[in-house]
Amino acid sequence: MNLALKDIRYHRFKFFSSVFGVGLLLMVVLAIGGIIRGVIYDSATIVTETGADLWVVEKDTLGPFVEVSRLPEDYYHAIEVIPGVAEASPLVIGMEHVVRPPRPTPLAKFMYQNAVAGTQTMVEPGWMDVPTEERFVVIGYKPGRMGGPPALVAGRGIEADDYELVADVKTGFQVGERVRVGYHDYTVVGLTKNMVGFTADPVVYTTLKEAQAILFRPDPDLLRDRRRRVREPFAKEGRVSPRLAEPIARTAEAASHDTHVISAIAVRLEPGASPEAVAREISKGKRLEVYTGPRQVNIQLMGSNRLLVLQLSLFRVILVVIAGIVIGLIIYTFTLDKVKDIAVLKLLGTPGLRIYGMILQQAVLMGVLGTLLGGALEFAIEPFFPRRVAATYGDVGQMLAAMTVIAALSSLLAVRRAMTVDARSVLGS
Repeated sequence: MNLALKDIRYHRFKFFSSVFGVGLLLMVVLAIGGIIRGVIYDSATIVTETGADLWVVEKDTLGPFVEVSRLPEDYYHAIEVIPGVAEASPLVIGMEHVVRPPRPTPLAKFMYQNAVAGTQTMVEPGWMDVPTEERFVVIGYKPGRMGGPPALVAGRGIEADDYELVADVKTGFQVGERVRVGYHDYTVVGLTKNMVGFTADPVVYTTLKEAQAILFRPDPDLLRDRRRRVREPFAKEGRVSPRLAEPIARTAEAASHDTHVISAIAVRLEPGASPEAVAREISKGKRLEVYTGPRQVNIQLMGSNRLLVLQLSLFRVILVVIAGIVIGLIIYTFTLDKVKDIAVLKLLGTPGLRIYGMILQQAVLMGVLGTLLGGALEFAIEPFFPRRVAATYGDVGQMLAAMTVIAALSSLLAVRRAMTVDARSVLGS
């Protein structure tokens, strides 16, 4: 006869309601761990999925994802012939937006309403209004080279300069949808998944030429003003020597709105090539900055998301400690409720080890069931969060081990109380 199971059946409501409460608490702990991993993945995905060993950017900039970087487009040809380089791919990277009615999910609506209610004493009017602008990261690449979407979940890839997009599913775009980006309408031909920037803004892919038009081509009014300003110095010379001044003016005008620039060059090395040696060779001839893939991830993670990760990690540790304390208090309360039952057992000659085993088994079972329930709930709600949450079975396993140890230790206090029960107290003497 197992005394622990007998007692659980007798106090089933109290036991399983306690397990449910512990499960909810551990669900939050696992969710915070998943959010931390999601922030890490968001900071790394674009870099790792591109497959580049080196990232070449403008001198004294930190990279195309966190700072503006501008390079002449044809620089990748010179890099591609350097010994040790297998491929050099020009990329254009920048932020863009579209204006469209907000379409939040029910969970997003609840989160927004909760945020508004919780911050109404902290904000000015209009600060918490639902935005109608949807931001995303535009990446332009040459089809057939590095930098495009790594995998598609719907539709097809981009085949040519034909006003086509491949978008992450978080943009809300659908295959076949026409989207106004910049000064042209683009057709969404494919969808990818989990391709976001380090700010969790989704990624939209198009060809290099069209991304240059989206991000670098100025507004028509600004372009007309720029042309006028470029032509002004040649106006006087044009009256003296029009045949000489006019071609120079046209050349200067064309250069003033040239979009043949890129943000970065993704470099894939040949097997066995030294990244450090190739990086020195690349930066030697031109004013360029070269970063390895891990360094580029480090800049995004420990530069822009550092405080978020550190604060969440600390909060997670605090919650684990709180969960351990809660389990300890619950087990201790259970033991207090069973003082008379324990006295009867001692009066009947039940060995102390058996009483200790009953309390220990209940404590461990509560920790294990609470962890499994918390893990199941976390995995169930994970897909509904607007930002990536990536808890793993390994997280649940670690939590299971931690909660088992915490439950075993917390049962010691309850055992100490149980062992002090006087068997004669049940007889009223």
